Parts: sequence; structure tokens; C-alpha cells
Amino acid sequence: MGDKAARRQKIGEWLRRYLPCEIAGTVGELGGAALAYAITGSLAAAAVAATIGASGGYYAAAYLNAVRWSHRALAHRPPLARLVLANLLALRSVAVEFGPAELIDSVIVRPIAFYAGPLLFGNVAAGWIFAKLVSDVGFYACAIVSYERFAGLLVQRRPRPANQEGESDEPTTTVPAV
Repeated sequence: MGDKAARRQKIGEWLRRYLPCEIAGTVGELGGAALAYAITGSLAAAAVAATIGASGGYYAAAYLNAVRWSHRALAHRPPLARLVLANLLALRSVAVEFGPAELIDSVIVRPIAFYAGPLLFGNVAAGWIFAKLVSDVGFYACAIVSYERFAGLLVQRRPRPANQEGESDEPTTTVPAV
């Protein structure tokens, strides 16, 4: 039972961390692909637009979360130093956690999947759904390895330990010493 509960807790942690980014990335990805395809009629242009849209939406959400979490944790710093450090920590966090995954995903997996998916399925929408799923599996396999391996370098939102009454609903941020 302990392993099952720990696994469920870890999956919940990943969902809380990645789901807002995934929603923003999916909107950019499918919106960009649809717009490019509607304008050009080209699967290649749609594949490029999907890749750019996914990255833009995803990393905007990831970066803003990291800035917000690190900014809160640096409340003891003067305002300008707090702002600069929060942005630097967010930049480092996003680069460490997502850099390798993004390189593999954006250069190889996603463009090929978004180009080949519609050809394999004979239907643009079905092919893009397939491409999205294939691309995300590869991306998250890499991103989660980075998240788990380099957690000490990442800005993270963690629950505070329970107080004397056993309450712990307030979040706290873990930011490496600067």
C-alpha cells in the first residue's frame, strides 16, 4: 500500500506542476497548427507553427509560475534584488528542467509527428491528436527525469509542514540559496 500511495502522490505532484503548462501549450500548439494550415494548406507549415505555439504557451506558463514562486520566497530581499533574483532563478529552473526535453521535442519528435500524423491517419485532426500524444510522451519522459534528478536546482512549490493543529494547506516555495 505504501508504494501505491507514494506513486499516487508523485503523479499528483507532476500533475499540479505540469497541467497548467500543458493547457497553455496545447492551446498554442493546436491553435498555431490550425491557423497555419488554414492559411497555407501546408502540413509542414502547420508542424512548424504547432511546435512554436506549443513552446510559447508552455514556457510562458512555466516561467511565470517559477517567477511567482521564487518571488514569494525572496520576500526578505530588497525589491530590485528580489525581482532580478526571482527572474534568474526562474530562468535557471526552466532551462534545467525543460532544456533537454525541449531540444529533443522541438527539433525531432514534434515536427515529425505533426507532419507524419495526418499522413498516417489520412485525417488532419486525428493525425494532430496522435502527434500531440506521441510528442507529449517523449517530452514528459525527459522532463520528469530532469525534474526528479535536478530538483535542488528548480524553483518548486511545496506544501508547508503541518502545524500543531495538523493543518498544512498553505504552500511554501523551495528556492536554492542564492
